Parts: sequence; C-alpha cells; structure tokens
Amino acid sequence: MRRIAFLIAVLIFAAPSALANDGRELELGMTQREVERITGPADVVRLERNGVQCFGYEPHPERLPNVLFVREGALIAFRAGRLVKQIEVYPYNIDIQCSQIASEWDLPPSRPITCFRKFWIHCP
Repeated sequence: MRRIAFLIAVLIFAAPSALANDGRELELGMTQREVERITGPADVVRLERNGVQCFGYEPHPERLPNVLFVREGALIAFRAGRLVKQIEVYPYNIDIQCSQIASEWDLPPSRPITCFRKFWIHCP
C-alpha cells in the first residue's frame, strides 16, 4: 500500500511541465540569452531561411505522464537575435512550424503565377 501511495505522490510531483520558468514569462523582443536564462538550453535548434532560428523544447521523456500522454513542447523563434514568436507544438511538428514562421518574411513573387499543373496539363 505504501508503494502505491509513493508512486502516486511521484506522479503528482513529476507532472508539472518541464518548461516551468520560475513564474517569469517570455516577452516579444527578448534576446536569446535572456530566453535561455529563463527556459534553459534548447532540446532542438533549427536554422531557417530569412535569419530565423527556432529553439524547440520537448517534454522530457523520462517523466511518466509525458510518455503516457503525448505532451506538446514549446517552439521559440528568433529573428535578428530577438524573440518573435512562441507557440506550443507537438514534438514532431517543430520543423514544419519553424518553416511556417520563417515564411512570414518571404518576399512576394516577382510576377504572378500563370500556370498551374493540374489535370496533367503541361505548362510551357
């Protein structure tokens, strides 16, 4: 009976998110160094186009609740060394979400798209 009570107590105390940051919130415009002081080192670092860097924080797999229930991780994006976006994503979507964030600074096409390859029609 004591073992069961001990296991329940461990689950309750291990359940808080690994991203707890002592009550300090991240704000847009913070530097990478300030963010790393609050959140700690990133689990995943991805460099994207347009000077966007994404730091991914995955839920720690050694914690039982994160193994049993797929938990969302955090994605923090920087551009020019400043925080531009913070979102929660599933760990397997970090690269897709980072690419979508970087696309916000893509230039528009120089000329309109005039040909669509649909229904096996070949464009010139």
